[in-house]
Amino acid sequence: MKSTELRLEGEAPFRILQLSDCHLLERAGQTLMGVDTELSLREVLRHLLSHPLWPPELILLTGDLVQDPFEDSYRRLRHIMDNLAVPWVCLPGNHDSPALMDAILCRHESHCARRILFPPWQLVCLDSHKENSHQGHLSRKELDFLAQSLTAGDGRPALIALHHPPVPVGSAWMDTMRLDNGEEFLALLSDFSQVKAVIFGHVHQTFSTHHQSTPLWSVPSTCFQFKPHSETFALDSLPPGWRWLELHPDGKIETRVERLENPPAGLDFHSEGY
Repeated sequence: MKSTELRLEGEAPFRILQLSDCHLLERAGQTLMGVDTELSLREVLRHLLSHPLWPPELILLTGDLVQDPFEDSYRRLRHIMDNLAVPWVCLPGNHDSPALMDAILCRHESHCARRILFPPWQLVCLDSHKENSHQGHLSRKELDFLAQSLTAGDGRPALIALHHPPVPVGSAWMDTMRLDNGEEFLALLSDFSQVKAVIFGHVHQTFSTHHQSTPLWSVPSTCFQFKPHSETFALDSLPPGWRWLELHPDGKIETRVERLENPPAGLDFHSEGY
């Protein structure tokens, strides 16, 4: 992914909307796990357009934007997001193609910005995509980019975003697909006390823990959810969701997860995997 910088202005607190794991399919109307994933994303956004906190200063999409990397899937996603008239940034997940993202979503480089600066914060977006694997990995280049960004920030509070969880989430099948060098990543963060939180997607459920004093937070998917604490693949009946983050000038973060009222239509609990 290209390494670009984006500077934004906004009133305090700076509000970020995190969306993740949209899994758009090759053609509109197709289903996965019985769910029309594009329709589900549109329903989430339709709900958010009338939300009291709308519009956010930034929408952040934390990977698995598509299920399989087809050009039209990314084009449709870009059209959906551009119509919102809100700044948005995306990063790749294991189902994504960073090359296609660069070619289609990054036609406006700001959409794939890696370092977003807004007074007095910085958001650092990392590429944990590992070719031909559902596991994640942060290359030496990515870790160096993170360290350089945090050093250049002169102590400004920082939020770190990536697709894969750096720690186990307690689901045996999902924990085989986490960040394979999570310990190295977290050890690096230990040198930078200005890191206020790490957010990620991938797990299609809410999860919260800490590394030392740094919170680690996941977000639900905009389509189907995975059942927590499951030994094998299992779907949950919870509705699609998102996370709000309000970043205050003093380094404090207020955050909460919200969901649609109902699960997506057609959810197929007999599915054996994806």
